[in-house]
Amino acid sequence: MTTRLHCSCASQSTLKTVALEEGLPAAACPDCGAVLLQMDDWRRWRSRSPQVAPATPAPANVPADHGRARACPACTRLMQRLPVHNAQDFRVDRCIHCQTLWLDPGEWAALVQLGVSLQLDTLLSDAGQRRLQGERLLAARMQTLRQRHGNERIDEVLRFRRWLAEQPHTDELLALLRAPEAATP
Repeated sequence: MTTRLHCSCASQSTLKTVALEEGLPAAACPDCGAVLLQMDDWRRWRSRSPQVAPATPAPANVPADHGRARACPACTRLMQRLPVHNAQDFRVDRCIHCQTLWLDPGEWAALVQLGVSLQLDTLLSDAGQRRLQGERLLAARMQTLRQRHGNERIDEVLRFRRWLAEQPHTDELLALLRAPEAATP
């Protein structure tokens, strides 16, 4: 990665080569700590890494989302802002043209802590983004249902749902639930 790239922080410092992990080079701003990661470098590192990273539920120190699009330090095109986890609200910036990721300070550590640092290709793919969007929508729907009906009722419905999934002849049991009370034995 060239050292002529400049950070978009106030100092406009030249990015310096660093190692995010052993064997994973990146370019970092010496002033603000942000990192530009080439996806080809990540893929080479990933091919030499273990297949599964341990995930922790929710890191305590997910960086605050800056909320705005930024220009790629290499080509100056606007970068995409993509979510990387359904339970945490932070996004990484990706330049499709240059195949780079811009990671604000603390975002690489958060990716590692969430257990997704080895899954970037999958997470940032169209299918991965659709899956995350579906998970966020489902979580929002469950939150609304819990507010409307209360935690106790929703927990009971979910318990019954798990029980029902284990039963043979599920359709018959559902029909019995939907039948008018007079029609039940």
